Amino acid sequence: MKILIVTHYFHPHIGGIEIVAYNQAKELVKKGHEVTIVTSKLHDEKTVELKEGIRVVRVPAWNVLEKKFDVPYPIFSPHLISLMNSEMKSHDIIHAHGVLYLGSAIGSLLARIYKKPLLVTEHVGFVTYKSSIINVVEKIAFLTIGKITLAGSQKVLVLSTNTKNFLASFTDKPIAYLANGVDTSLFKPASASVKVQLRKKHHLPLNRKLVLFVGRFVQKKGIDLLVNAKTPEFDLVLVGEGKLPKNVENTEGIFVLNSLPQESLAEIYQACDVFVLPSSCEGFPLSLQEAMACGLPLVSAEENITTEYDKTAFASLIQLSPFAIKETVSKLLNDDALRGSMSSAARKVAIAEFSWTKHTTSFLGYTKGETLS
Repeated sequence: MKILIVTHYFHPHIGGIEIVAYNQAKELVKKGHEVTIVTSKLHDEKTVELKEGIRVVRVPAWNVLEKKFDVPYPIFSPHLISLMNSEMKSHDIIHAHGVLYLGSAIGSLLARIYKKPLLVTEHVGFVTYKSSIINVVEKIAFLTIGKITLAGSQKVLVLSTNTKNFLASFTDKPIAYLANGVDTSLFKPASASVKVQLRKKHHLPLNRKLVLFVGRFVQKKGIDLLVNAKTPEFDLVLVGEGKLPKNVENTEGIFVLNSLPQESLAEIYQACDVFVLPSSCEGFPLSLQEAMACGLPLVSAEENITTEYDKTAFASLIQLSPFAIKETVSKLLNDDALRGSMSSAARKVAIAEFSWTKHTTSFLGYTKGETLS
């Protein structure tokens, strides 16, 4: 089949959805399908390129909302409409990432015109920002752009029960669960000796407990909560990009790494002891899945982890506050047996549920028989 994937960002922009779209496309190509990705052109990227068998087409866009307000929402040029119209004619299936993005909404309208099946993956649902104005705009977007996108979809895919329940108030279209994939041969636990070697390689302390955060340094990820939970008992390793809280510079035992390629990122997971994601309003972030594949116990809010698993076997679920993070991390770091059992449980779920082969097989299964009347 010819499959068109629409995503607001793609490499070299850094983010979970970008990684998901890329790996999903690679796996579909392996299965013999032709894949085109339509995405934003933010800098001097090539307008059209072939990347590991994937045809990537970029449309000029302005990224002012992310730069000024940490809202990842590129504003595409009008050229998006004509390009999407052209691409739609030659593809069999359309898959849009995110219901609120302009590419998704235009794809939905055109899918109805050309009677092409459209699947939509909503990764997070409603995101609460500190700004009440942004929250109001987001609500309006779900009632307008979101409803347009959902109306043209044959099936909506989600990562968590919370997102499913949220979207059910906007659409009567079928909603199904589909986990993102993780390369579990790359993201895997490391032995004690390998962990020491990796800490040396990445200039991390050898004899300290290391608590890891991976994600954008933005308000919704709760990076300030984690920094304020720091104690002399453990060091923090922060991997990502963005603006860090001011007290990071004056706090001893915090190691900041820029966004890393997947191979190096896997090594950082393997070098650490516990993974903390103090964010809110997320579906099931890729970083949690990668940490699980590497056998790291999780500390996060319950809403961030899908309810299809026995979450308490591998995750400590907390109310988000510096005190709760501090207490929970301390408990994990001082209980080797608990960390060991959580590590085994996390890896077991990752192996069973998170392969890209399983993801694409399920995805293609959802496309069968999906036609517009």
